[in-house]
Amino acid sequence: MSLNVADQAALDAVRQLEKSRIVAIRANDANAMDHILDEKFLYINHDGALYDKHSYTNAVRTHELTYSSDFDLTETDRRVDGDVIILVGMMLGHARLAGDQQVYHLRNMRVWRARGSEWKLLAW
Repeated sequence: MSLNVADQAALDAVRQLEKSRIVAIRANDANAMDHILDEKFLYINHDGALYDKHSYTNAVRTHELTYSSDFDLTETDRRVDGDVIILVGMMLGHARLAGDQQVYHLRNMRVWRARGSEWKLLAW
């Protein structure tokens, strides 16, 4: 699927933010994540637990949720639709949630939305 110049620039910006987010996740940097996540952020983990921006960053900040350095997100497909970009891929690696080991080898989807001149992660 060929993109126009504006859509390609938006996709490139989101891909760069994804790289920054992976670095923040591996470092368990809740402050960096806080800047990347939309105020209306929604995350559903592999067990079906639902997190909003505050509960997600708080889980990282309090070490209830900690990611390992092997954490990664791949991109196997994407959709660009104006102010929304959807990335599809795999979530790979390890984490600890409330002390329990989590092993990620899951398909996932990330939804990014333009907020003014910035892109924010809206859903994961």
